[in-house]
Amino acid sequence: MANESIKFKMAAAIGYLSMTIGTAGIFLGFYHMEHHPALSLKIITMTTVGVTGVLAFVRHFFFHQSDARRLGWETERPEWAFEVGFANLAFGLVGWLAVIGNYSAQTQAVLVLGYALYLFQAGLLHGHTYFTEGKKSAARLWRSCLATLLYAGMMSFFAIKTLCIQ
Repeated sequence: MANESIKFKMAAAIGYLSMTIGTAGIFLGFYHMEHHPALSLKIITMTTVGVTGVLAFVRHFFFHQSDARRLGWETERPEWAFEVGFANLAFGLVGWLAVIGNYSAQTQAVLVLGYALYLFQAGLLHGHTYFTEGKKSAARLWRSCLATLLYAGMMSFFAIKTLCIQ
């Protein structure tokens, strides 16, 4: 039981670390947006897609049972969690590749927008679950739904701004 408690705390810590790095990336993106738009987009791509995607993979794949319990989605068949983890890993690795490989701003913007749309749908799913399930969880509403929608919205802002400028 102690081992399960540690895994639960690790899943939560990875989630919070991901949100912190992504939020810092968005802050730095806004900070550099006016005078260094290319740097701003690289920061957004590296943090909100790259780091967040890879950390989400770790949480969904290696800590799938604890993460599912934390979300209230426990199951004997964790394949859905693995699939979500693999999707996050794909976005995360391509995010890093786009920045390290110095890909164009348009490429980075499309990647950021793609991941933002993915997260937007996840936020809507969490919101639907919150409003249709009998038991209400403030964490699901605020962290999994509203914070995810806000995060995806800010990512979309950077992507669309870049695509409209180019």
